[in-house]
Amino acid sequence: MVEHIVLVKWKATADPAKIAEVQEATIALKDKIPGIIDVAFGEDFTKARSLGFTHGLVMRMDKKETVKVYEQHPEHIKVLKKMIPLAEKFLTIDFESPRHVSRL
Repeated sequence: MVEHIVLVKWKATADPAKIAEVQEATIALKDKIPGIIDVAFGEDFTKARSLGFTHGLVMRMDKKETVKVYEQHPEHIKVLKKMIPLAEKFLTIDFESPRHVSRL
């Protein structure tokens, strides 16, 4: 299994309604891109440790190859086109997890 982690710092001028749209569209990718097992996207509540990042995304995928499919998928590209103008910065990492899909 692969964990895809994204931290986002939104621009101060970003419209909260547009941020909510991005969150909903990102969560909906689970039903649009094969291999995505689960998606969580929310606002940080421990601001003292966040280094300015305001939101976090955790996406679980079935295997490494799914990351490449996800990155190039038209539905993901649509979400990025909405997200990028709103974001001041991103931090993204992907790693293999010892969890097995059948145990979730």
